[in-house]
Amino acid sequence: MTILSVFALIAALLALVAGALALVAVRGVREPASKVDGLVEKAEALETRVAALEEQLKAAQPKAAPAPPKKKSNPWDAFLVEYNKLAASIDTPQTSQEACDQFFAVQGLKGLICLDPAAQVDGKAAPKFVEVAQAGKAAYWAYAVEDMFAVVPNPVQGYTKALHEKGGMKETFASNFEEKEKDAARIQVKLPAIFTHDNGTWIIAQPGIVKLLDE
Repeated sequence: MTILSVFALIAALLALVAGALALVAVRGVREPASKVDGLVEKAEALETRVAALEEQLKAAQPKAAPAPPKKKSNPWDAFLVEYNKLAASIDTPQTSQEACDQFFAVQGLKGLICLDPAAQVDGKAAPKFVEVAQAGKAAYWAYAVEDMFAVVPNPVQGYTKALHEKGGMKETFASNFEEKEKDAARIQVKLPAIFTHDNGTWIIAQPGIVKLLDE
């Protein structure tokens, strides 16, 4: 039964109740008490049915969907938005490097390269990273957030086989490189890698996610 038909039925029943009660009032003067009592019972039964239908109608009303949970924000979100805009704007190496140098300086970034992706400490994988001063020479850019660093690839260098196999990229980021099986000049960072830095030692606390884009 549709909501409109339920409304129509309730209206009809209400009209019957009203008519029955009016009839009780009129006939109460003319009829014996037994007949009046019968009419009263019918009117009360109609009222009960109307009340039941109203409850059914309330139960049938669609409930408001709960508000979706608010997406948790991260301290690097704003930086990542601006970084991906920069990466998407790269065209020629010269103009791109100028934009990257400016972005590197404004954001106060640190440049990193990976000297040994197979290095270990106490039997555990611990790729060795060192700082470089110039944005263009760095394979990675590190953005300070609280007591850690959000790390992204240098967008001018893109994502290459050399970086993947020997430059620490596969240790630092999950990516679709194996799927594409070719270098990518354009990349998009879905999640930065999280590094800690203590006494000159850079450690990958959490790998990031990079998507290699088609040209």
